[in-house]
Amino acid sequence: MLREVRKQELKQQLFLKAIELFQEKGYDNVTVEEIASFCGVAKGTFFNYFPKKEHILLHLGQSQIQFMSEIVQNQIPNLRERLRLIFNDLLSTYEQHSDLLKLTLSETMKSALLMKEESPNILIFQQTLCQIINEAKDFHAFQTRWESSIIASVLVGIYFNSLLSWAMIQSQGEDLTVMFNKQMDVIWEGIEQ
Repeated sequence: MLREVRKQELKQQLFLKAIELFQEKGYDNVTVEEIASFCGVAKGTFFNYFPKKEHILLHLGQSQIQFMSEIVQNQIPNLRERLRLIFNDLLSTYEQHSDLLKLTLSETMKSALLMKEESPNILIFQQTLCQIINEAKDFHAFQTRWESSIIASVLVGIYFNSLLSWAMIQSQGEDLTVMFNKQMDVIWEGIEQ
């Protein structure tokens, strides 16, 4: 168990130091050798945790999926509020690290590999939301004419639209969670009909 904890700590250290270097020098100007050296480990050790430099950026998405699996355990009877809390918790990570969000979005859009690798995380995200919606329907806590998968897809779309929009206009001072919640309010009226 202790060994596993140390492995996770080293992976997190590699991730954080790499992000620090990316922000300082630019993603394209940082090598795996620099990241490993910055962390005081061998280049081979880096590859034990991340198969390629691009996987550093994927780690954030994977961390979000793990985080989501923890926060979905909150049993709030009102589906809308439960979903709002889940999304707000996920968005808070990006609000705290806005430069990381911009970097991740930019590099993911440029890289076919990153897009392909991130797709399963998005699918898991959507399936988890669908499961939550189905549970609310099963317990008669939520009624709608829409399929749960459609609702989950729309919510994921709003989530990523909010991330992209906020990353582009952040200098205007708009709060990310406020932006998302406004958009969710608009579509929720249509979902509940």
